[in-house]
Amino acid sequence: MKGMLHKGTVLLGLCSLSFYCGAQITGQTEAAFSSKAQIKPVKLSAAVVFPDTVGNLSEKAKSTYSDLLSLYNTVPNVAIDASLLELQQLLDEMKELEQTLHTLLHDFEDIHNELLNYEKQVRKLDSKTYQFVYEGCNQANKLSKTIKETVDLHTIKSLRHSIEVRISKLEDAEKKNEDPVESTEVESSADHTEQKDLNQNEGETKHDEKTVEIHN
Repeated sequence: MKGMLHKGTVLLGLCSLSFYCGAQITGQTEAAFSSKAQIKPVKLSAAVVFPDTVGNLSEKAKSTYSDLLSLYNTVPNVAIDASLLELQQLLDEMKELEQTLHTLLHDFEDIHNELLNYEKQVRKLDSKTYQFVYEGCNQANKLSKTIKETVDLHTIKSLRHSIEVRISKLEDAEKKNEDPVESTEVESSADHTEQKDLNQNEGETKHDEKTVEIHN
């Protein structure tokens, strides 16, 4: 009987020791995980860019580029013997063309900058996953380079200025041609008035002479 009691006491003691050790290990483990989570929080960042988004921007860039070059190639030539009316009409066309070119350039720059921004966002991520972003941006870069090498707005501005100068000269010439006519008309009117006064004076003199003869 004593032997059985002794064995039971030993078994109870071992179980108690096992539970105590298990509790200590579990507590230390939880504390360790909790401590690490507080000291080194997990940070995740990712850029969500869809292929359709980049594809649409690339198509817009190509379309704007095509419209820009097509319009630039329509810059008219100015004839040496162009009349004042022709130059005035040409000046209106040049102003409209210049304004439209500025608008298209601004639209292309907006599209290009948006693609560059997407490229910047995915630069630190998996390059294979976002390869379509790099391809779209590279295409826009090439188009931008061609535009800078081809489209020269300073040339168009100089052409418009030359047309304005020619219009100003022709208007001055027309004004000078009209002034002598007005001067001639004024002189003719003055001569006519003087002649009328002279005739009137002569008539009065003859009338006075007749009156003197009658009295005599």
